[in-house]
Amino acid sequence: MSWRKSEFYWQASIWHFETDTKYQLQIPATENRQALLLAPFTCNTNFLGTAVVTSSASQTMRLKNATQLTEAPSFMSCPTSSDRSFSSGRRLSRTSEPSPSQQWRPRTRVILLALAFAIMVASIPSSVLAQTNSFNSSWRSVQPEDSLVVRNGEVRLELRDAVSIALARNLGLRIQRYDRAMSLFSVEQRRSIYDLVGTASLNFSDETSPSASQLDGASVQQSETKFLSLRLDQLIRTGATATLDWRNVRSKTNSLFSQINPLFRVDFDVLFSQPLLQGFGKDNVERDIRVAALDAAISMENLELQVVNTIVDVEAAYWSVVEAREQLTVARESLKLTEQLHEQNRIQVEVGTKAPLELIQSEAGIATRQEDIIRNEAAVEDAGDVLRQLLNIEDGEAWLASIVPTTPPQTERIEIDLDSSLVTAQSDRRELRTQQLGLDKLEIDAKFFHNLTKPDLTFDLRYGFNGLGGDILVLAPGASPFDPGAPTSIIPGGYGDALGQIADTDFSGWSVGFNLRYPIQNRGAKANRVIADLNLERGRLVMTETTLGIRTEVRRTARAVLTAAQQIDSAGASRRLEEKNVEAQQKRYENGLATSFEVLEIQEQLSNARSREVSAVTNYRRAVTLYHRAIGRVLEENGIELKDETDPDALRP
Repeated sequence: MSWRKSEFYWQASIWHFETDTKYQLQIPATENRQALLLAPFTCNTNFLGTAVVTSSASQTMRLKNATQLTEAPSFMSCPTSSDRSFSSGRRLSRTSEPSPSQQWRPRTRVILLALAFAIMVASIPSSVLAQTNSFNSSWRSVQPEDSLVVRNGEVRLELRDAVSIALARNLGLRIQRYDRAMSLFSVEQRRSIYDLVGTASLNFSDETSPSASQLDGASVQQSETKFLSLRLDQLIRTGATATLDWRNVRSKTNSLFSQINPLFRVDFDVLFSQPLLQGFGKDNVERDIRVAALDAAISMENLELQVVNTIVDVEAAYWSVVEAREQLTVARESLKLTEQLHEQNRIQVEVGTKAPLELIQSEAGIATRQEDIIRNEAAVEDAGDVLRQLLNIEDGEAWLASIVPTTPPQTERIEIDLDSSLVTAQSDRRELRTQQLGLDKLEIDAKFFHNLTKPDLTFDLRYGFNGLGGDILVLAPGASPFDPGAPTSIIPGGYGDALGQIADTDFSGWSVGFNLRYPIQNRGAKANRVIADLNLERGRLVMTETTLGIRTEVRRTARAVLTAAQQIDSAGASRRLEEKNVEAQQKRYENGLATSFEVLEIQEQLSNARSREVSAVTNYRRAVTLYHRAIGRVLEENGIELKDETDPDALRP
């Protein structure tokens, strides 16, 4: 037997098991049948079969025994002989079919439910669902990578080439790039909370159990169940969870009282669960996404800071190589002057105009100058090794070659406006931007843990459709269900009947509810809230401390630039005066008015003046670099631009 509901009536197909005749009858839809109605009925005192009426209510109505009836129940209309026709050996009567619009109207509800679920999924921003392909390269430098060319055992290197090579090959930057990439994937990982989750469950069970009563329907009860569930779950930005649940059950038993065997049951439900207090809103749902996005932004700031520090270190190492080589040149010039004096002493000692003691003094001066040269040569190699490490030069010809800087240390003086420098540092220092991003994270945590102190109140909604199908076992009139050999007839049915009832939305149900959960003391949530507030206050103090430290650094580096410029002027004047002093002392020595010791002392003073001038010039270049670092303008001053190829929308929740 099968049922179909239209706008105006129930329509049933019924077989007469004695005459093997199929009848169509219709019942007014106003007769709301209760639950599952299994009852024999008669039409003109002739037994026809068993009617099955299913609805969403919970009560059951049974008709009297067919033998006690003389006419059909009032809500049933019996077919007449003129309505009967033969088809494949069975007599069948047809009732009028509903119009196409009436056929599709019940299915509209199923379509609307599926459409509502699709709208919920579509409400998630595309920036969250989109798969970004921007993780291949997180930054690149505008400057090209220059190769190291070795000629005659030397690597001639300009400052900008050294910076470019370091940015391309520095190991610290490579490590930082991995951190940047991992932070970007962490954002994508956190967005997985919005992934549409499909769940499939397939279970089989086969049970046997001893019977405790004749009402069990068998001396040894046997049951076989197959269960298939398909489920889709989607988290929504408000914190709600939308679910499509499709459950299918096939059960079979040997109980005599099971009149539908095997039984097919299908349930299709749409569930919606929305937290109203704790966990409500996208700020709470996307807390981990926002934190991960801020961590990704911090990783970019750290990458830029690593680039800045690399540039500062490379420039400092470059100028150290320049200074060491210049100091070596000064030491060699000092040795050359001493050797000239020693040659003059040797000639004068040979002709007898000078005592041998003069020769010994000049020889001691030569030894001292040679010692200075050895020390400066070692300083050149040490400075070169530091620069090689920053450039990540591998062992080989380039590592063994001498680094010859070609950028002159002399440069134009820069003008410094302290007030403007402080404003620039406030906006451009990456440490301040990183600290502010950290404060944003702490504020997110504070709001999140404040929300956790609220009661957990959830609104739950379910709406769905049910279907039932299977073979119906019908006992012969007067037969007892307690007689295992009682004659029966089978009204065929199956899984398709249950699906048809779902498609026609014959039987529906819904439920609405509220669930409240709240720890009475709630000490854990309150403690976490206080800790989050304390962390936020601490972060604000650290921000103030960092700001004061940067302002102090700007003042100090600006002062260092001015001081280094003055030292260049002073050292240059001192060197020029010492050169004149050496010339004058040399003339006095040639006229016999000065000793070799006095000449060596004046030459030493000249060497020191030249050394101080070299240090003053290179110190000025270092001071300028540190000043640009203090105000956050190292990249701009070196003509370097970092390009983050990550889509900015990919970092927004």
